[in-house]
Amino acid sequence: MATAAPVSAARPVRVRRFAAAFLDGALALTLALVPAALTPGAFKGRMFGVGLLLGAAYLLLRDGLPYAEWGPRSLGKRWLGLRPYCVGGAALTWEVSARRNATVGGALAVWALIYLAGGFRGIPFGGFLLWAAVAVVVIEAVLVAIDPVGRRLGDRIAQTRVVEARA
Repeated sequence: MATAAPVSAARPVRVRRFAAAFLDGALALTLALVPAALTPGAFKGRMFGVGLLLGAAYLLLRDGLPYAEWGPRSLGKRWLGLRPYCVGGAALTWEVSARRNATVGGALAVWALIYLAGGFRGIPFGGFLLWAAVAVVVIEAVLVAIDPVGRRLGDRIAQTRVVEARA
């Protein structure tokens, strides 16, 4: 199924783009907290790590979620009237979403794996990996802010853009 042409090819307002990312991040964090909240006792901490992996999966696949009337996009983009689309006109699929969001989903997955391994001492170079993940997310945010059309590294990898769209 091909993605419909964007309603507006204009660059979305930066504040809305960052707000959508914040909402999606909050959903990912909620996914991280739910398994821990539902688990009693000593396993609560490990379940938070499992929840972080669930949150990372949401971030990775969020733009390929196939909502019939909304088109494929994350909940944050839906709520703020934004839509990702493939520049070449291809359908925005799970695979495209995974390529587009590998940077941010991968950053959360790094945090989850460090957490599940028992912290920085459980993984060689754990502190470096965490700071590298944070740096990738910061670079992505800076690119959205300074790129003429708001394309971040993930957009360039997946050949996508985010545009304003009707809700």
